[in-house]
Amino acid sequence: MPGLGKSQLALQFSKLGYTSRKYACIFWISANIEEKISQGLTGILDLVDDKDRHHLDHAVRLMAARRWLEKSPQSWLLILDDVTANVVPFLREHLPRENIRGAIIITTRTYQVAEAIVKGEDQCRCILELKPLSIEQSAMLLMKAAGFGNRGDSSEKESAEKLVRLIGCLPLAVEQAGAFMKQKHIPAEELQALYDRSYLENVSLLKLYDLMAFGSHSKIMAWENTLGNYEKKSVLAAFNIPLQNLRQVSPNACDLLIVLAYFDPESIPLDILARGAEIARSRLAKRPSSSAQQPNVSLRRAAASPPRKRRKLTIPDNHQRTASVLTLDSKLYKSCNLEHLFELICSKELLRESMSTFEECSLAQPVYGKIPSVHIHDLIQLIFLHQSAKSQREQEYYTLAATLLTSAFETLNDYLLPQSWAECERFVPHVASLEKHRPLQMDPSREFMDMSRAIARYFQKRGRFNEAEALLSRVLAQCETVFGLGVDHLDTLTAVHTLASIYSDKGKYGEAERLYARALAGRETQLGEDHPDALMTLRDLAYLRYRQGNYNQAEELFTRALAGQEQQLGAEHLDSLNTVEDLAHVYGRLGTHVVAESLYARVLASREKQLGLEHLDTLTTMSSLGDLYREQGKYDEAEPLLARVLRSAEAQLGTEHPDTLRVVQQLACLYLDQGKYDEADTLHARVLAGYEKQLGAEHPRTLIAVHNFALLREHQGRWGEAEELYRRALEGAEKTLGLSDQNTGIFVRYLADLFAKQGKGEEAEALRARFKEAEREA
Repeated sequence: MPGLGKSQLALQFSKLGYTSRKYACIFWISANIEEKISQGLTGILDLVDDKDRHHLDHAVRLMAARRWLEKSPQSWLLILDDVTANVVPFLREHLPRENIRGAIIITTRTYQVAEAIVKGEDQCRCILELKPLSIEQSAMLLMKAAGFGNRGDSSEKESAEKLVRLIGCLPLAVEQAGAFMKQKHIPAEELQALYDRSYLENVSLLKLYDLMAFGSHSKIMAWENTLGNYEKKSVLAAFNIPLQNLRQVSPNACDLLIVLAYFDPESIPLDILARGAEIARSRLAKRPSSSAQQPNVSLRRAAASPPRKRRKLTIPDNHQRTASVLTLDSKLYKSCNLEHLFELICSKELLRESMSTFEECSLAQPVYGKIPSVHIHDLIQLIFLHQSAKSQREQEYYTLAATLLTSAFETLNDYLLPQSWAECERFVPHVASLEKHRPLQMDPSREFMDMSRAIARYFQKRGRFNEAEALLSRVLAQCETVFGLGVDHLDTLTAVHTLASIYSDKGKYGEAERLYARALAGRETQLGEDHPDALMTLRDLAYLRYRQGNYNQAEELFTRALAGQEQQLGAEHLDSLNTVEDLAHVYGRLGTHVVAESLYARVLASREKQLGLEHLDTLTTMSSLGDLYREQGKYDEAEPLLARVLRSAEAQLGTEHPDTLRVVQQLACLYLDQGKYDEADTLHARVLAGYEKQLGAEHPRTLIAVHNFALLREHQGRWGEAEELYRRALEGAEKTLGLSDQNTGIFVRYLADLFAKQGKGEEAEALRARFKEAEREA
């Protein structure tokens, strides 16, 4: 259960270990999600000045962190705080496996997670269960936190025991009550009187707890625990009076803390919030003078209508954009005004003053460093979310939080470029938190939806297709229902098109085709067949055909799209060049190598001029040209070109990104063609392992990697292994693509030929016959 003091106990142990010089290095990592563990482990490299600390490949940095922990001659302590079940496999992969000089402490809220971590380990590991405090222990902790130590007389100790019986024995709550006593210079008896006079006098603590446990925050409170009612209600009781006091002495700080509660509590980035506040404040300053009498309505509109920089969709002049849901109910804001928080957040002095207040009241922990942030315990977050809900200002608080994040997101450079990925990743947990804690009666803003769509595209670019699909599916549902746009609205069709591209990347070709067809029909009807957006959908549908191996259909659609793009956009436009490159892919597969090479050369020259040599699109063209050289037998030209692209791709995307693995596979096929079987073996194994991890065992790219590995084994004369791999590729293709798919046909042909080589003529003929029957049915 949270709030028992696990983190504080680990912190105290680390302090003792450092002061006694038992550990030369101590590292603390928040470990409730993989992303935080990954960032924490790679952050060790900066602290120890490791040679790989600036490596662009995150996987390399992770490996370097584990290597340092395993080989370091210095003694070290690694604390992984708040481990959850979801991260156990990640920890097993990346934690050090040796080094007698190192020690690891892991805190978790459930015994099952603790058992899962130590299960099957040969090393000496033990589980320590932290029990709740007794009444006597809680009273002593209260006295200490209040500054009395052991100086209190018997009556004071008795009052302390009465107070902890009221608020419960959860250390987090007891510490909070003691901090309030110290701040206000009051004894336990007086604090108890304050509780008695509060609204808790008319609402039992247990009823208040039940309200929290079974209300809109039930998922937050659903941790596993066996504590009694006092402990369950402890935090809610202990924080009520300090919260009321904060509202009285600093209402602005109280408002700010409620707004902060909507963000991910682990690390709330104050620099991002300040960026968003600056933009929002600037918009408010530019509002028409007539709005000066309606400040609350202005705030609402500022929250709902920032410029939409990232819309790729072009809308005709006669297209009427639907108003954001957040502008509809201005009466909701007649009684409050949160604009003052923009000024507070933009002022370093006022913000630091508020952070100091939070720290003094034990409500939040500011972290001052290169990137300032603030940490809120998740139980305290729960209390403030509850305060927001019952204040009748919940929508205003949430709107302000969403405004800060969406406004700051606009300041990002192109989030699809690797240079912006680290900054974009900082937004991810807060987008999830804002969506999770959005008031039930409130719809998301259009700006929040646009930011979510951008984050989904970021996930897609990084090869995180499952996250991209989940987020984009939610955005599409919101377009169709929440905003009342309907299934054929242009904004809805943009989401449909993007989701189709994600399905295509995941190898879900049936779903992708259905959505592309829907987007194409809608855009052609509303915008015209030659509109750039309609042509973009046509091009992506053609690329889907190419991925399916339907090269003749792909050529027809690409040619049609290119003609429209060159007429509407020009031959040198980047969208036109994308289609030219796709046509080159098709001609390469059809064996028209001369035409393909000339098209690749045209695209490469133009992209080098417009984007530069190291741009990812330029590198893609170079790798495609290198692969074409391989197919033509021009090995001396292909190898240096592919090797150069691979170095750049690894540096920008990382060693395990699907686009990097595609270049590795091209190089592996080159080595196979050259008869360099050892080099090919190493690279094919890397590709297969990478695709299985990133895309899954049945993704079309993974199946092609299996097939290529089988081809290598066949060339090596290892026919038994080759047959096993060919069978695996074919079985996967039948399941995911169907027997009528052209790639499935290739797998059938190679396996049948191997059967024939092995003298298994009957099996070969039976396999070919089954495939021909499937083709006829199709």
